[in-house]
Amino acid sequence: MLRARWTANGIGVVDEPPAPVPEGWVRLAVTGCGICGSDLHIDRGIADGALSPADFAVPGHEIAGTIADGPPDMDDAVYAVEPWINCRDCQQCLRGEPMLCESARLMGVQAAGGLAELVDVPARLLHRVDDAVGQRVASLAEPWAVSVRAVHRARLTEIDERVLILGGGTIGLLCGLAARDRAVTVGITCRYPHQRALAERFGLSPLDPTDIDPWAEDHQPGIVIETVGGRAATMSDAVRCARRGGRIVVVGVFGEPQRTDYREIVLKELEIAGSFIYGTVARGSEFGAAVRRMGPVAEELSALQTHHFPLTDVVEAFSAARDKSSQAVKVTIGPDRAL
Repeated sequence: MLRARWTANGIGVVDEPPAPVPEGWVRLAVTGCGICGSDLHIDRGIADGALSPADFAVPGHEIAGTIADGPPDMDDAVYAVEPWINCRDCQQCLRGEPMLCESARLMGVQAAGGLAELVDVPARLLHRVDDAVGQRVASLAEPWAVSVRAVHRARLTEIDERVLILGGGTIGLLCGLAARDRAVTVGITCRYPHQRALAERFGLSPLDPTDIDPWAEDHQPGIVIETVGGRAATMSDAVRCARRGGRIVVVGVFGEPQRTDYREIVLKELEIAGSFIYGTVARGSEFGAAVRRMGPVAEELSALQTHHFPLTDVVEAFSAARDKSSQAVKVTIGPDRAL
């Protein structure tokens, strides 16, 4: 079986025999696996010598596939993989907070991921995808679920709410798509023309990052969702732009501590909420709830998948994902037959 592996020289493809399928697990034939910003972070870290390839499993946590080896009663369908393997025994899991599990493993980092022909997954973490969603598009379930949770954490309850999203990458655009039908208007910062084009296609209002202050003054956003992270000064932007009594949801992961005006937070009575990954909702898995919402937005989701490569071209795929001039939004790896 072919699968990607981290090496001292970066990402590569190896041919390894698959191990037996563990009890309670299912083997999928991968139909699509997206490259995430965290994969690019690992790639840069290994190239710089800051990270060791030995510390990471087969990459890829944005996974969809069909059953290759599983119980006979499982439907012949496409399944999205919830890649956060929580223990179900710690205090956080028992409280219904699997996203805070003390010993969880993320597929693609601590457990073997989906940049492979085949991947083994706990059966409980498989979610059947609507037939209207293509096999390749189904791999967007994971970043879609992250974004749906962020909007859930935003508590969009007012019918005339204005939303500002900082960052026009995959997560930012998906947050905008998730918030679109629950707000009067959604502004989103976009640094590149291809991000602006997708924002407009999604019915969002693309903004140059330098134009957020006048937009915020005019629209008074009650919700600001930060999706950039890294070393950006976007937390200061969020605090400054949120209206009094507003709420800030932080999705982006920052590489270093950020300076924030806590005086303004107090005087404006702002709420700040972190949003890590999917948790639970009234009827079970928040990831599963997000998957069930993919059908109505399948066309928009498909537009995000700007580049596709076979597994054997994984080096070229990572190069395209790194290169902003490629106009890539979401680079997906999988068989050409997956549509």
